[in-house]
Amino acid sequence: MEEKNESSSVAIDPVSRVAPILEHLSPEDTEIDKGKIQDLFVKLWEFEEGDKLTPDEQHLTTIGLFIFATHNILDDYNIRKDKARQAIIEALRRWRAPLIEAEVEHEKSSGNPFQTFVATQQPKIDEIYTWRHFMLDHKQADGKEWTYKMKSCWFATFFIHLGRTDYIETACGFDKLPWEARQDYVDLKLNNLFMKLGNSCQFRYTPKK
Repeated sequence: MEEKNESSSVAIDPVSRVAPILEHLSPEDTEIDKGKIQDLFVKLWEFEEGDKLTPDEQHLTTIGLFIFATHNILDDYNIRKDKARQAIIEALRRWRAPLIEAEVEHEKSSGNPFQTFVATQQPKIDEIYTWRHFMLDHKQADGKEWTYKMKSCWFATFFIHLGRTDYIETACGFDKLPWEARQDYVDLKLNNLFMKLGNSCQFRYTPKK
């Protein structure tokens, strides 16, 4: 499998990276100072030398640091972890919504929504979830089934590196967002061992029956 071409890093102000996600964060029944999350994100971005990373790593690091910083700050507000996870995933959902909704509209307008989903999303998956960071292998990809297995996970490695393996589950919730927007015509069977510090994760998509 070919990896995404590693072009030079993109120098974007870290605030500009997190702000579009942070604006959608709205924990239930709690007013928070989002500036604290932003400040922690910027500090961590600099610690991880984010400006020196490749574009695909910058994308993953933006999501990973948003999850990490937000969980930590919401914990300071005594917001339960499950409630924090729900708020974080919802913010990520709203951030991705314009893109995902456009994809869904395109798929539904085709003669075969599931087949179009597979054909258009497979190259995007390969671009974002590179072999180097996820060891992703497509087992089957056609109009009847799309199955791929990951033998590594950048997010799991990242949160282990930061000492918060309990945040891996939040990243897994983010990875399910594309399917959740397509539940009326796509079924998903997910076997995820990374949350239990295992060594694989398999997505199996089939047409909704």
